[in-house]
Amino acid sequence: MRNRTNYIKYLSCMVWVLALLLTVTGLRGMVSAEEPDEQMPDNDIPVVYLTIDESQGTIEDMIASPDHSVYCYGTVRIDVPEGFRYSDFPDLPCESVEELAMSIRGRGNTTWTKKKKPFKIKLDQKTDVFGLGKNKHWVLIANANDASLMRDRITAWLGDQFGFEFTPRGVPVDLVMTGEEYGTHYLGSYYFSENVRVDTNRLEIDELKEDDVDEQLITGGYLLQNALQVRDGSPDRFYTKRGISWATHTPSFDTEAEGNLAGSADDETEDSEESFAFPELGDAYENHVQQDYIQNHIQKIEDILYTGDSSYREYFDIESAAKYWLINALSMNTDGYATGSTYIYKKRDKDGVTGKLYWGPLWDFDFAWDFSSSTQGLEIGHEWMRPMFCDRGEGGFIEEVKNQWPALKQAAEQLIEEGGVIDRYYEETKRSADQDAAVLYPSQTSWDYSDKVEKLRTWIRKRITWIDENISMVDDLAYKVRLTDDGETYTVLFTSAGESVDLSLLRPQKDGYVFAGWADEDDTLCGPEIVPERDMVLTAQYVDESEAILGQDIALRKECDIVPYNFRVNRYTIDYRVVPENAHDKTVEWSSSDESYATVDPKGVIIYNGPGEVTITAKLKSGNTRTFTLTVTEDEVPVPESVEPDEDEIHMEIGEQVPVYIHTVPSPAKIHTYEYTSTDESIVTVDEYGILTAVGPGETRVRVIAVHGNDGEEQTEFETWVTVFVSDGTPEPTPEPEPTPEPAEIVYEVISGDMYTWTK
Repeated sequence: MRNRTNYIKYLSCMVWVLALLLTVTGLRGMVSAEEPDEQMPDNDIPVVYLTIDESQGTIEDMIASPDHSVYCYGTVRIDVPEGFRYSDFPDLPCESVEELAMSIRGRGNTTWTKKKKPFKIKLDQKTDVFGLGKNKHWVLIANANDASLMRDRITAWLGDQFGFEFTPRGVPVDLVMTGEEYGTHYLGSYYFSENVRVDTNRLEIDELKEDDVDEQLITGGYLLQNALQVRDGSPDRFYTKRGISWATHTPSFDTEAEGNLAGSADDETEDSEESFAFPELGDAYENHVQQDYIQNHIQKIEDILYTGDSSYREYFDIESAAKYWLINALSMNTDGYATGSTYIYKKRDKDGVTGKLYWGPLWDFDFAWDFSSSTQGLEIGHEWMRPMFCDRGEGGFIEEVKNQWPALKQAAEQLIEEGGVIDRYYEETKRSADQDAAVLYPSQTSWDYSDKVEKLRTWIRKRITWIDENISMVDDLAYKVRLTDDGETYTVLFTSAGESVDLSLLRPQKDGYVFAGWADEDDTLCGPEIVPERDMVLTAQYVDESEAILGQDIALRKECDIVPYNFRVNRYTIDYRVVPENAHDKTVEWSSSDESYATVDPKGVIIYNGPGEVTITAKLKSGNTRTFTLTVTEDEVPVPESVEPDEDEIHMEIGEQVPVYIHTVPSPAKIHTYEYTSTDESIVTVDEYGILTAVGPGETRVRVIAVHGNDGEEQTEFETWVTVFVSDGTPEPTPEPEPTPEPAEIVYEVISGDMYTWTK
């Protein structure tokens, strides 16, 4: 009994010791509504307390809203430790903030799916928080994908050092949220930040008013963003002729978006006492004059940019474009140029000078820096950057990138040097980061914040070194291909290094002639696709109509196909070639048997709108046609029982090209690939499209293997044969006619009244 009592005392002691250790290491920060006092942060940095009045909307409903349309309302309080100053702003006042009325909603896309969620808050009154300037609008960035908690912060510091007109700045805070139903929760270490906004103390450009229609006033300022996350059908969203989507962020013309109400009063009145029934009230309005102006202006800029000459510099701020690209390149920002976090803005025209288009502000770099395991490589980024990377002249984009790199390198080295920016951030944030990890990763007993920070520092050091050694690569990231016709520019194409340029649909017309292709500077005729390794000038080549060879047949990889219906996939590309190979004109005119169900573009790409069947007709200028039938099914795709050639025998002449066609039994049924083999290539060769080329006279056979099943799947093979006869083109001699026999002599003799006949 004594041993048992001692054992129980021992266990009790160990439980107490373990509880003490958990408290010391910060695991007291784990969320628990029943024991709020044990998880309140005390990490020597400011704490933001959000108190929600859940009678006006619950925190649970706000967090469950995927589109951030659910708001909560309450107050915000910020407690700042006595004498505290952020290392970034040692001279700025950093004072506690008493209870301020606010609204709050979720924000973000990928990060909104994480346990630790980001928020946007709007204060009732413009307030100077942490010395960053008076404003109502602030965001709480969760850094849920960033174990260092520094990626956005170091980006903002670099942007500020690098001379951007405005880069949203922020500071680390601990965040606590309280609600009557929700309880009190420590949510973690957050980045309290300015947001991208046209406003005083933010992006300070000329602001447009709802009734501005004057030609001068409507020239600026506009803030635009990549339209990826803007709702379909929004008046803010538009596409350029090259399919690049932009959206007007400020002003917004989308009065039907969540929280907007047309004709409402401006809510930016100082010390406003209005309610928060519509937290974004008044941000959008209808003004088609402004809307048309900025959309037409963006199209004008794109058109000038794609002429390939330097005149685009009158409309672009080259310095901001170079800086914006360099920071995205240095950080290897996965979201760079690809999401709604990509911004451009246009200033108002003044004194007859066009207000230029600027890249920026920098925003949302949580999928950047050491998020990538690699520290090597350079990417163009945006489609508009292709022509800019072909601007190799004096004062051009490439020269500006090279000129700006040393300044960015120097600033980046200040991040990683001993006692530098990252070290200061680490000392400032380490206790908050440890408690944050206890909330997010309670099972990770080996967590070490210093390891996460050192990983970031090492990555940056390697990346700086790689770019510094390879900055000359910017000379060859893109190439320009200028197509000319009779001395005039037909079009200009831009491509990334290593990518192909499709010339197949670029076919100018000339009376009395047939377009024969594009020739390079050495008068060598190019194929339908080229991979440039330098800037090129190609010239249109023609042949007289009387001498032109027209395409005579279309070799379809498959005459028909059947595919399973998938609502995410609604297109099918017909794989084909035109024969003969030396035809000058291989233009194919495509048409659909049912345009309401499926359309087909000039490249043979079918776009369909659900299960069904459509027949596509391909027509050559020679008048010859082929048809292709596509079946889209919700049922199981059938496996063929056998395959058969459309023709058992094919007769050809030397030099002729003819495609072999195979059909399935039953039809349609799925064949994934065809394999063709000639038994005598001195007579006939055959390519992967089943195109026979007659080489020499004789008779041979072509074997066809049809395969059902992709690589890695169970495959079934079906075999069939085609006999091919090739003549040399010499007409067969006319045979000598058989001699006409002499008429037989008939002798009649009558014997005893009967007649007998002998034939001589």
